[in-house]
Amino acid sequence: MPQNSAVLIVENHNTMSRVTKISTILTASNTERVEALCVWIAENCDSSIGWEQLSKQSGLSHKELISLFQIHKHQTPMAYIKNVREQKKKDLPRYPQANLFNSINKTGNEEG
Repeated sequence: MPQNSAVLIVENHNTMSRVTKISTILTASNTERVEALCVWIAENCDSSIGWEQLSKQSGLSHKELISLFQIHKHQTPMAYIKNVREQKKKDLPRYPQANLFNSINKTGNEEG
């Protein structure tokens, strides 16, 4: 019986440790860091973005970034970047040449 009690104490300790880590991660400043980083990612997604840049920009470690993105965005930072890039592609006009032609044509019509 004493062996079972020891196992329960260890399991309980591990759970408490995880709860403490999660509550430490879920601070307002970390939430703000993630949101600020997401804005930065959207502004810089045309460039190559790696872990070093993400850590430097956010002030968070690799592990912290993964944990925070899992909590707040339900995906890893790299998956988030990929999704931002895919969304940006979807938002581009389908026929950029036609838009360029229309812009030139409007400018020409306004002058004359």
